[in-house]
Amino acid sequence: MERRAVEALADRRADLERLSAFALGDEPLVMHIQGIPGIGKTNLLNTLAASIGGKGVFVVRVDARWCEPSPVALCRAISREIGVLESEDLAVVASRVSEAGKRTLLVFDSYESFRLLDSWLRQAFLPSLGDSVRTVLSSREAPRPAWRIDPAWRGFFDSMVLETFSPEVALEYLISEGMPEGSARELNRVARGHPLALSLGLALYSAGGQVRGSATTRHEVLEQMAALFLEGADSETKQVVQAACLVRTATAPLLAAMLPHIPADEALDRLRALPFVSVGPHGLLVHDAVRAPVAAALKSHDPGRYQAYRRAASQVVRDQYKQAPRSDHWRCTADVLYLLENQNLREGFFPTIESAVSVEPARDEDWTAISAIIRKFDGAESRRALEQWWQYHRESFFVVRDEDGGVQGFYQAIVASKIHKNVLGRDPLAASWARDLPRAEDRASALWVRRTLDRDTGEEPSSGQAACWLDIKRTYLELRPRLRWIYTCYCDAELYRQSFEQLGLRLADEGRPVLDGLVQHTFRLDMGVDSVDGWLANLLAQEVGMATGEATITSTLLDEHAHELVVNGIQIGLTSLEFGVLAYLVARPNRAVSRYELLEAVWGYGKQASTSNVVETVVRSVRQKLGVHRDALETVRGVGYKFRPKPDFTLPARS
Repeated sequence: MERRAVEALADRRADLERLSAFALGDEPLVMHIQGIPGIGKTNLLNTLAASIGGKGVFVVRVDARWCEPSPVALCRAISREIGVLESEDLAVVASRVSEAGKRTLLVFDSYESFRLLDSWLRQAFLPSLGDSVRTVLSSREAPRPAWRIDPAWRGFFDSMVLETFSPEVALEYLISEGMPEGSARELNRVARGHPLALSLGLALYSAGGQVRGSATTRHEVLEQMAALFLEGADSETKQVVQAACLVRTATAPLLAAMLPHIPADEALDRLRALPFVSVGPHGLLVHDAVRAPVAAALKSHDPGRYQAYRRAASQVVRDQYKQAPRSDHWRCTADVLYLLENQNLREGFFPTIESAVSVEPARDEDWTAISAIIRKFDGAESRRALEQWWQYHRESFFVVRDEDGGVQGFYQAIVASKIHKNVLGRDPLAASWARDLPRAEDRASALWVRRTLDRDTGEEPSSGQAACWLDIKRTYLELRPRLRWIYTCYCDAELYRQSFEQLGLRLADEGRPVLDGLVQHTFRLDMGVDSVDGWLANLLAQEVGMATGEATITSTLLDEHAHELVVNGIQIGLTSLEFGVLAYLVARPNRAVSRYELLEAVWGYGKQASTSNVVETVVRSVRQKLGVHRDALETVRGVGYKFRPKPDFTLPARS
């Protein structure tokens, strides 16, 4: 319905001509398309691809909603789209996209989901493409100011805004579809030329419903039209829509768990028939403009049912993660994030608040501004420590740029295993963090966010601080599944204590130094052996009141701090690899785990080591240490291994 509406309306012809000229022209190299939800961005891109495909242009499309917002994942996604062997190497992928003599249009749809990647695309990936490549960024948000203020993009970047349809064109379309002129005018008074709203209104009219009321803003149009549409729906259809609005994608397992009284196939059929539902790669999607108001209304009017739906969906999502291969973990992560109500966390991965600032790696010339910020808020001892970080690890500094390109703030973060010994020797706080980790090998799983400061507010909440923590989430994704511990420091512990504790970061001040007369308050997060995904799953379980059985098994069988096995009350030492393998299997009871998955999660490499017997060697050693309980670690022929908890384990009480 929406596709027909867009193709039938003449107002898009000028937009299509402009995009065609861009795709076939010399300059600019990047075009940003902005439009509110339901305005027809995707359909316009579909029409563009069809029109220029016959003119020798190779179109490569990536829907950002389904791609993990990390450089590695995007490189893999582009490789798949162009039909070549998957690669995670930027230079390799850029070379393949830029194949000599071929004009290529690279399209990123739903680009707002790539907020975490915006700076990397602007600074690293797109500049590496050849002159034959043009790129479209289609988003509901305005472009970051950095695209216009960066001298390197001057003359190579342009943008356009998709507007709603004029009253004349909207009426012409509705009348052409058989709606009387009077009814068409009444509908457009509410829809205000919004393509999806017009489609919803037409469907409502065709079903015998009435369009009434008015919307004060364009953003309220779809909310009102969706509410009117659901008013005339039967009870079961309403329930199906409400349940589907709480999850990222509606699938048969999810709907069966949330609505056990409605056959899953029937529920999916009801959804497919609705004009605001589309088909995605993993299930059915309710349009974002409809999803939010429907979910909010259910939570307000029937909180018990709202929580019951979330609890049922949470169990399905967590079970799917346990069974998912590594390549499918981002889908599971995104499903969990959509169910979480913690806005700080959801905003960190799926930002919805528009921001005029951008975050990017610091350049040599940025030190003057960074140093000025440090001098403004930190004393001499802290300044000397951060100067050492700049001297030895300049790559660990990231700056927040304002609309004019100035440095509004910075953060400094690094994986602990990369730190130069001279830094540890001259920064008392870093030295105290290093002492927390029982083994040097653990530093590869620890991310240290040493300092975040805004030029105007210092440590206090600001757009600069928010931008820093948003960018850090990209690092979380890049480092998983090895990432486990997060360390950060604020001199004023109360500024973020409540929000940090909601995310699992705990104040860990024992043994921390005093610099410039101030305790270096440390917040530490232990994500657990399942890294980012396990952390998120546990937060979701806490929100919906579910028990986290896996965490209980791990904490009683394994002493994580000492890296020891606990059997019959006896502590048994484990090597780092033995602990890693057993912890990974114990966290996934009764699930077959492949050798490749263990290699990737514990050793950090996968299929390229297919001829190695390192996994077998470590498993054999762990079984010896399990003693009479060795059969709890089962071999799954042709797959790998499984940990099956035994009732005769005598586990010690934990304090």
